[in-house]
Amino acid sequence: MFKTKHRKIYSFFYHLTRFILQGIFNPLYRVEKRDLHKIPLTGKVILCSNHMSYLDPLIIGPYLPRYVYFMAKKELFNNKFLAFLIALYNAFPVDRKSLDRRTFSTSMDVLKDENLLGVFPEGKRSTDGIVREGKKGIGLICFLSRAPILPIAISGTNKIIQKPRKRLFFPKVRIIAGDLIDVNAIIDNNNKKDAIEMIVKKTMDSINKLFDKIK
Repeated sequence: MFKTKHRKIYSFFYHLTRFILQGIFNPLYRVEKRDLHKIPLTGKVILCSNHMSYLDPLIIGPYLPRYVYFMAKKELFNNKFLAFLIALYNAFPVDRKSLDRRTFSTSMDVLKDENLLGVFPEGKRSTDGIVREGKKGIGLICFLSRAPILPIAISGTNKIIQKPRKRLFFPKVRIIAGDLIDVNAIIDNNNKKDAIEMIVKKTMDSINKLFDKIK
């Protein structure tokens, strides 16, 4: 079973790493944070962000005011160093082609324990800076958990690694949080299929509006 409770030693290393990563990212990427105070400090919440780089969880995580449990593509866990860092931010593997039973169960456990679940609804990176359509998986998790959604947007990370160039770039990175989306009315007044579609659409519309402010 996936751990959502941690010992004090974990808290020490988590906050130490958070401090170190902020110390690296702030001068390199001049990270601009906007409205992150809107992230609830307690209770179950699904954090939904656009996805521009596989570095997104590492850059977003240190600036959040509470522990976050990110879904991360399973291929990232093949790199031992990267796997260590994202595991510190409670990442768990997901198959981008489908939301398997194990990933779904882990997501529900995270929310059941009143935690912050981090999800990239597009399902894959959008390196051209265009926010794509969201997948239905996030709508299903939200429908069954009734957890509110906190939309955020990030910009600039797609320019850090620019293939085929073999060096890192240092663009300005911006992170912005939106208003909490209460899904109860959508769930109560619509059938399951329609509710899921409406939740996904509202989430992606919110992310798009946020992204327009920082792109």
